[in-house]
Amino acid sequence: MKFPPQERFFNFEESEKLKKFFLKACEVFTEYRYIMLPSIELYSPRLYDEGAFVVGNLQDGSLLCLRKDWTVSLARFLSLQRDLELPLRVFYFGNTFSTNMEFESFQVGIELLGEASPKAEVEVIQKIADYLRACGLSELTVSVGHVGIAKGLLKRYGEGYKKPLLEKNFSELSHAPELKDLLTTQGDPEVLQEFKKKHPEFSTECHELLEVYENLKDFKLLFDLSELRPQDYYTGLVFEFFHPYLGYPVAGGGRYDGLYKTLGKELCAVGGAVYLDRLLEL
Repeated sequence: MKFPPQERFFNFEESEKLKKFFLKACEVFTEYRYIMLPSIELYSPRLYDEGAFVVGNLQDGSLLCLRKDWTVSLARFLSLQRDLELPLRVFYFGNTFSTNMEFESFQVGIELLGEASPKAEVEVIQKIADYLRACGLSELTVSVGHVGIAKGLLKRYGEGYKKPLLEKNFSELSHAPELKDLLTTQGDPEVLQEFKKKHPEFSTECHELLEVYENLKDFKLLFDLSELRPQDYYTGLVFEFFHPYLGYPVAGGGRYDGLYKTLGKELCAVGGAVYLDRLLEL
């Protein structure tokens, strides 16, 4: 019997590690309420865009898909709740599915809802770091940016430059010099101060970044002003965790105040997820 190339099997050793990852999450996120959500849900084009794995339809013609994004699934669920005690802290553990790249992947993540100040970003980054360290990772670097900066400059040059910016493609950004400059605007607070002098219109975003930095002095934290998450729902500060043995992030997240508005609920939120498949490589 032949299995499709996207199908992922975990051996006994990997399965044991995944079990330990879950138990560590229960230890580290003790003040966060655990939530389980269905893997199959109603497909919403405006929320999922491309890449959703459609598996069937209901009698009324509604499409069903496998969960593509934990944050969106949680927002759909919580937007239906009448009374939420805020601030609300939630953590999840489970898989996501997509027709893009990896068919199935595992994540553990946290969401902090109802806190508008940078305290939320500080807490989420700190908790994600605590979890990664509990899983045995050290020498972590946190890259922090603000999508308001990238989105603001994209308005000047056009959305056609979003993909090259995401891919850090210098050549395709040659006709958008300010966006191209973002790719090299990385480093410590001095880099941020220089950028603010050049672009005073982004003073608010820079202030938010500096405030988070001041509260995470124990971290190896770098600014990356080209940071722009693939998901459109992010509205503010975003972050990624890197480990020296991997060339891609092991965790990421940020603020997404706009997502709940699209679902009819006024609610600010910050979240972060750890990509467990990548932890298995370490």
